Amino acid sequence: MKFVQYVALIVGTGSLVRGYFAEGRTASAYWILGLGAFWLLGEIRRWRWTATLGFLSFVAAAGYGLWSGLSPLWMLAGAVGALVTWDLSDFRHRVQEAAPEDEIAGLARRHLLRLAIVTGLGLAFSLFGMFFRLQFSFEWTAFLAILSALGVAYLIGRIRRGER
Repeated sequence: MKFVQYVALIVGTGSLVRGYFAEGRTASAYWILGLGAFWLLGEIRRWRWTATLGFLSFVAAAGYGLWSGLSPLWMLAGAVGALVTWDLSDFRHRVQEAAPEDEIAGLARRHLLRLAIVTGLGLAFSLFGMFFRLQFSFEWTAFLAILSALGVAYLIGRIRRGER
């Protein structure tokens, strides 16, 4: 689990740094690289607060990069890497407090599977949205938003019932 978390952090950091370097923003790229190294140090030393700080900083850097016209693919990869790292960090801290009879290996396996599915679907929909521009009327947009919210609520309910 730690290996996947560290790989996600390295991929997220590298993606953001690459996106900023490609446009000549070297000072920002070095700051992101330093923040990624600090986040990695915090994960190794088990400082809980570094995951939240790193996640918020990386998402802000990706959002600023999108706003200022940097490559959306690099910014998306950086944000997804930060999200996966943050999620696995939180999961590792929660698992440390679990009882030995909770079958930690099975919990970790199921969590990684769910995370992979959600991340894959999120990336697929994001990439689809980047490359294909569809025009919807307001009514269709509202309908799809409500349908999406209901689908996410249903999925969360199913996942919670399955964990008990």
